Amino acid sequence: MRKGITYALGIAAIALSLSGCYTDKSKRNIEYAPNMYNSLPLEPYSQTVFHETNIGGNYEGAKLDGTSPFANGLNAQKAPEGTVPRAESWYIQEAFSPYAYPNTPEGYEMAGAELSSPLNIPAANDKGYNCTEESFKKGKLVYETYCVMCHGAEGKGNGILVQKGVLGGVPSYSEQLRELSAGKMFHTLTYGKNTMGSYASQITPAQRWQVICYIQKFQESGVPAAAAPATPAPAATTAAPATK
Repeated sequence: MRKGITYALGIAAIALSLSGCYTDKSKRNIEYAPNMYNSLPLEPYSQTVFHETNIGGNYEGAKLDGTSPFANGLNAQKAPEGTVPRAESWYIQEAFSPYAYPNTPEGYEMAGAELSSPLNIPAANDKGYNCTEESFKKGKLVYETYCVMCHGAEGKGNGILVQKGVLGGVPSYSEQLRELSAGKMFHTLTYGKNTMGSYASQITPAQRWQVICYIQKFQESGVPAAAAPATPAPAATTAAPATK
């Protein structure tokens, strides 16, 4: 009895497997729910209702009711509120207005000498920021998202990755990088430099200038290394006269 059931199940499994074979190569094989990955084509700016369609497989000749899928009868719907127009999009701006400085040592120096922040309007606020307070706050958010783990909360190069020994030699904005220009910072964020990689795919050009404005407060709060008080030399000691 058990053998009979086993044989029957085996034959059924083989038959089921063979049913998936499709010998007619001129037609598409049977598809499961093809309407999930074969979309119904519509002309976005002219067609307002569905028509009969044939998208192959076992979803042939689907008859639809001829009504629009949207209440207003249009298939090209208005963009959601807050959508950024393509002309104002940062990736469109970069595509048609590419960064002018090459990823070379010469390009780095040129950017430092010629490039300045378009947000540099310290008179726009009473806190001394090199940008508006709104831009400063946005820069703080970018810094805390992408920079703090290496550069530290106060820009002293002592982020959590440095503390745990993952990275080393991260310079301080208030000391070694105190005189680093905005152009060089923008260039570094765009291409990367030394062990720091490029953030061009993560931080928009506007956000780069915003985070630079935030970083400049670290620079302004520091003291140039050359101006730091020198450590006094130990006082000379007078040798006691030898005793006989």
